[in-house]
Amino acid sequence: MDGAGAVLWERAAEAATANASYAAAVEYAERARGHYLREGQDRDAARVQALAGQALSSWGRHAEAREQLSAAVDVLRAGPDTDTVWALFLLARLEVFAGSPDADRLSAEALTLGQALNVGPSQLGELFLCRGLYHAFAGRRPQAASYMREAARLANRVGDSYVEGRALLNLSDTLAPSEPAAAAEAARTAAGALRRTGARRQLAAAIMNVAEALLQLGDWDTAAAELSPDADSEALDIEELTVERGWLAALRGDAGTARACLSALQDLRVSEDPQMRSGIGIVRAFAAAGRQPADALREARAILAYAGAIGISSAYLRWAWPLAARCAHEQADTAAARELLALLDSYQPGYLAPMLLAERDLVRARLAASSGGGDAAAAFTAAIASLREQSTPYHLAHGLLDHAEFLVRTADAASGADAASGADVSSGADIAAAASAIAEARDIAGRLRCQPLLDRADALRPQDSVTATPQDSARSAS
Repeated sequence: MDGAGAVLWERAAEAATANASYAAAVEYAERARGHYLREGQDRDAARVQALAGQALSSWGRHAEAREQLSAAVDVLRAGPDTDTVWALFLLARLEVFAGSPDADRLSAEALTLGQALNVGPSQLGELFLCRGLYHAFAGRRPQAASYMREAARLANRVGDSYVEGRALLNLSDTLAPSEPAAAAEAARTAAGALRRTGARRQLAAAIMNVAEALLQLGDWDTAAAELSPDADSEALDIEELTVERGWLAALRGDAGTARACLSALQDLRVSEDPQMRSGIGIVRAFAAAGRQPADALREARAILAYAGAIGISSAYLRWAWPLAARCAHEQADTAAARELLALLDSYQPGYLAPMLLAERDLVRARLAASSGGGDAAAAFTAAIASLREQSTPYHLAHGLLDHAEFLVRTADAASGADAASGADVSSGADIAAAASAIAEARDIAGRLRCQPLLDRADALRPQDSVTATPQDSARSAS
């Protein structure tokens, strides 16, 4: 009876893991393990111990998961077989997501052993995916994409929608920093594959990736529709989607909804996963932006501390850096701004998302303007061009308003100098350029329905900033 009971409990644990019912999965795996141990089946017991580790890892309980998976691998390494490969893969994947120094060694070992044992296409696809994730978190995106595409190809060859869907959703995340449209397409294809599997947590991740790509593309209304609780009943109660809804609310200036989303979290509150910790942090940071820039700066810099684990160009970090830099600027904290620049400068350019490169140009332009550097005008022109080509509409709008503020200050200074010298030099060109920049930013803000951007654009009134020249007064009177 013990043998039959063990198999049933093991299957129950597998089903609970697929359904994201992690507490139940751990309980069922422990029951199965007890049955196997009573029968003296140590390798089977180790296999279900690895299953418990898988559930704990997905639950965000990395320390407990590591303990279970390491113990299972120790048993299964003697006489390696496909169970050894699977348990080693789970441990490697945990260390990859945890940003562990062991991630490189373990992901390479798992892939090497899987090829040596000639595992099937689905399992080999899992191993390629794990190795690709390691490269993605290390910032080697083209290399990561090649592994993920091979994982998807292997899984598609045998009709394994689960592995194919996960490979594609991670491919979408890898493409997102530089190719958001392609990322959205890959994520939608992943969601279609994962809906056929019942893997709710992975389906939620694919939906998140679609939404994040749409945020970059400036299609925030469609992103909101993707994240709507009514949009996909199979994944609506997955907490990661609640984080994404909170982020979009915070971006749009709805701090109350953002905080409500955070308050609704349960498991993620105690998650040790750096991605989830940074996701919660991004909601807090944007909710504080504008009203509490010091708090926003602190939250954003805390997110950036995860760069070593999940990569400086990962989704939340590539939005956190520009926010941190803007908050430092708003508080005239030049030291913080220069520290943030130093962080990006410590990376080779290939590791930085295009939007980070563009934002770095903008920060340098703001610093040049603050210090009265003569190259500020040229720096702003170059930064705006970079933002148009490489960043998001949201960040472009902020950059346009930065430029407008600089132009207004320049016009004010020129007008004051003209009045003092009695010269008759118009600063109308700067004012016209500022007004054009504000109008464009305001248009973007309206399309995004981003209230903080609208408020900032409305607060800038360049036509009131410049003292009228005598000719202006005469024209007004005529």
